[in-house]
Amino acid sequence: MLRKIIPVALLALLVSGCSENEKAEVTEQLEETVVKEQKDMEKSKEADLSVIDQVVIPTTIEEWKDTEPGLFALDYTLDYETSSWPKDARELSSEEKKQIESVVTATDDTSVMLQALQYYFGSNVYKDLLDKQINYAAVMNEPYLPKPTKEFGAEENDEKVAPPKAFLLLDASSSMLLSVDGKQKMGIAKIAVKRFAKTLGEDNEVSLYVYGHAGTQEDKDKELSCTQIDEVFPFQSYKEKEFDTTVDAVAAKGWTPLAAAIQTVNAASKDMEGPLTVYIVSDGAETCDGDPIKAAEEFAQDNENRKVNIIGFNVDQKGEDQLKAVAEAGNGEYISANNSEELNNSIAEKWVIPSMTDVVHIKLSGPNGFAVSNAKYSIGQLSLKLNNAVTIESSRFREMIQLLVTEEMITKEQGEELTEMVNQRKDQLLAINKELKTAKDKEVDDEYERIHQNIDAWANEIEKIRAEQ
Repeated sequence: MLRKIIPVALLALLVSGCSENEKAEVTEQLEETVVKEQKDMEKSKEADLSVIDQVVIPTTIEEWKDTEPGLFALDYTLDYETSSWPKDARELSSEEKKQIESVVTATDDTSVMLQALQYYFGSNVYKDLLDKQINYAAVMNEPYLPKPTKEFGAEENDEKVAPPKAFLLLDASSSMLLSVDGKQKMGIAKIAVKRFAKTLGEDNEVSLYVYGHAGTQEDKDKELSCTQIDEVFPFQSYKEKEFDTTVDAVAAKGWTPLAAAIQTVNAASKDMEGPLTVYIVSDGAETCDGDPIKAAEEFAQDNENRKVNIIGFNVDQKGEDQLKAVAEAGNGEYISANNSEELNNSIAEKWVIPSMTDVVHIKLSGPNGFAVSNAKYSIGQLSLKLNNAVTIESSRFREMIQLLVTEEMITKEQGEELTEMVNQRKDQLLAINKELKTAKDKEVDDEYERIHQNIDAWANEIEKIRAEQ
């Protein structure tokens, strides 16, 4: 209204001292200016609505996952958006008020108003929480199940020999951050190392070294990354909880000092007697200018009880050629694994021969009720945060609606209709979240059953072979 008044007043001032022709010309120009400004305003409103009209009010998990955060809600923290306590209403800024007012004055359609509320004030935490919930995978302890052969129990009555000593070397270089089968290689390798250590049995002595975990892959950190080799689980009898916690804390970061890692183990084991095997899980060749072939040769030199076994996990041809040579120089075996299943099966079939004690231990080492409870607790916490986010967002929408009604930007009837739509949206999202949690809980139960069915079938086959002998 103000924009119309100003040109009219200006028109009267300008034309008062002009001739009739001049008055007509000035009047025509000013009227054209007013019309143009009015059209520009309408065009601007139409542009805003055209963007808002593209907003999808989610009714499916896919639509919800793709929901963009509101323009005026980007700075809300995760704690703010997922708190279980209601939030106090806040005053709208002049810009926020201007934008929402431009919508409600341009349309009477409450569906568009709801789209505008989501466009401007929608929660900014949905994408992250939904990704975590949808991609959550219950990782439970699943022991290796070595392929049964007639060799099992062949020396059952022989005099018991001293348990072998095992050094596990885990590659934590930056390339382990890449993915295989949609999962990070480091995560897969950690699960494999933990399962393998458990399969070795509590009677065996083990040690865990990591390399490539210091610094970054950048040139400035090369010296640090290439010289820091750490024994994170000191050589001792296997302790599952302590070992698993240690493995979980390892982070992939830097370069690949394979030679230095083998040399470090060689120095640490100089005075050890009896069978000693180094097991290396790596996804690539040496990158620190060392000579891992020479290092492996020195480790096994003149001692047939010392071996370097290597599993190349998703390596390229150049890396595989070097790792094969390292294993050969160390009197050991090289095994290739391109995915998580091959990694598990290769180690199980090539490097582990279970005793009767191992069989009993494996039968008892599957996931228990606590593992299921912990997994469902994690799922429940994510689901709870989503529920809270939906509730807080809906409360924010209702507060905005009440403000619009109070300031007479929309009618009371429009406010009631819009509030009902917000409540329906809330109920829809809560229902989707409930379905998602139910599906994830079932995945946990199914994984638990799958692992124990495999363990039982494997143990029965071993027992059958022993009975036949």
